[in-house]
Amino acid sequence: MRFFAGSVVFLTLAVVASAAPQPMEQIAMKIRGNQPVSPLYSLQAPIQILAEFGIASWYDCPTRPEPIVHQRLRIKDKIYHIAHKTLPFGTLVKVINPANGRKIFCRVIDRGPFISGRIIDLDAFGAKALGINGISRIAIKIFRLSPDQFAMKR
Repeated sequence: MRFFAGSVVFLTLAVVASAAPQPMEQIAMKIRGNQPVSPLYSLQAPIQILAEFGIASWYDCPTRPEPIVHQRLRIKDKIYHIAHKTLPFGTLVKVINPANGRKIFCRVIDRGPFISGRIIDLDAFGAKALGINGISRIAIKIFRLSPDQFAMKR
């Protein structure tokens, strides 16, 4: 019985890790039982937020964290660097380590990881800030902004 339960959990995690990012509205509708999320009034273009779950590793990237202040997203923090296979360069990503609850903001500056099953490569400073020594399960939030909002600022 334990083997069956363990294999079901493993298969579920394997399917979730290989899934594409989903919009937060879809995830919220699944949690709320398909009740629509009420839209908020805004004069600015909406920010699309996607979520992705999987495994992260780290690599020795020579860049250091940079300070960032973004009024619209209410961020005043350091920003680290990551490698992602498909996200456009400059995309803002929030990486969460569910094992200890630590969170960091990152910018996509490289391509990778090229090992199957992993979704991002963190730089060494970002891995240390999240408390990751090798590989770890993570959740990421992807903030899709208009190109002039964040991606072009470096």
